[in-house]
Amino acid sequence: MLNAEVDARTTRRALVEAGIAITSELSLDAVLQKLVRIAAELTDARYSALGVIDRSGLELERFVTHGLDDATRARIGDLPRGKGILGVLIADARPMRLDDLMTDPRAVGFPPNHPPMNSFLGVPVMTRGVAFGNLYLAEKQPSGPFSEEDEELVILLASQAAVAIENAGSVQRDALRRAVQAQEAERRRLARELHDETGQALTSMLLGLAAVERAETADDARAAAGELRELVVLTLQNVRRLAVELRPSALDDFGLEPALRRLGQTVKESGALDVQVETRLGSERLLPEVETAVYRIVQEALTNVVKHASAERVSIVVTRMPEKLIVIVEDDGSGFDPDAGPGEGLGLLGMRERVQLLDGSLTIDASLGSGTMLALELPLS
Repeated sequence: MLNAEVDARTTRRALVEAGIAITSELSLDAVLQKLVRIAAELTDARYSALGVIDRSGLELERFVTHGLDDATRARIGDLPRGKGILGVLIADARPMRLDDLMTDPRAVGFPPNHPPMNSFLGVPVMTRGVAFGNLYLAEKQPSGPFSEEDEELVILLASQAAVAIENAGSVQRDALRRAVQAQEAERRRLARELHDETGQALTSMLLGLAAVERAETADDARAAAGELRELVVLTLQNVRRLAVELRPSALDDFGLEPALRRLGQTVKESGALDVQVETRLGSERLLPEVETAVYRIVQEALTNVVKHASAERVSIVVTRMPEKLIVIVEDDGSGFDPDAGPGEGLGLLGMRERVQLLDGSLTIDASLGSGTMLALELPLS
């Protein structure tokens, strides 16, 4: 009796810890990966997986696994779409326990290189009364079938996971909404600049051409043409600047280092700031999403320094390490009071969202009168 009570307390504690671990994640991918791992650990299953059901409700759109190494997954080939036993669980969202999966007549569609799986436990993960997916456990260790206690434990775990999945989905939807709002705000800004600056410049060019046409002497015509040429050069520079803000060609063509150097040079040429860029990136290109995130974050940081910091110098240091990328942006400006909260006006929210999508971290070290340091870390593996 005492041993049973100890086992029950241990199980409850493990379930509570599992729930805390899962619900602490804000990324849906992290929630699902942690769910399959914890489910396997709680039930002593050799293999575990989660099949996410697509919008049609008829097959799987994703398959998250635990216990299969990369070589085994490669031999298996395409991941299942929801046939056989998996299809039964999709059609009938109720828990299922089987002593021997391979002998069940409904167990069809196993590829030739799939590892043998005998004992099986399947439990639906329900969100708002609809099956989000199914949790599959196979090969109870060291041997034997899954128990009724295993089933009850996984049902409780699935209920906890459903809350975490809804929270992660809400966070992602909110991030997407803010990203769309930020994009629209940027489009409005660019539209205003095109209308106000470029539109006015083109109107001035028309007036300049009229002045050339009206010139009564060659000297008057040359003078008007000279003014018109200066205006064309200035307008061309503005258009190029807007194009770089939209998407720098150097980032796509040559990589992060040339793009950052060009960005720093552009800010420096504007007379606003002395920008020093130091990079240690090696010869291999980073993933496109990492390069884009770093470029946009540095771009936003420089914009903040120019607009708000009253700084003279800023340094950008980008270092590639075996497992992470480190970016430091530091200025000698006026800084700010972190306790007062810089607010969304400094673009920090957009920065943090970019970093969060790549599972990185962003730290702001600032104080009034002592400049600001932005430290970014992004995983590379």
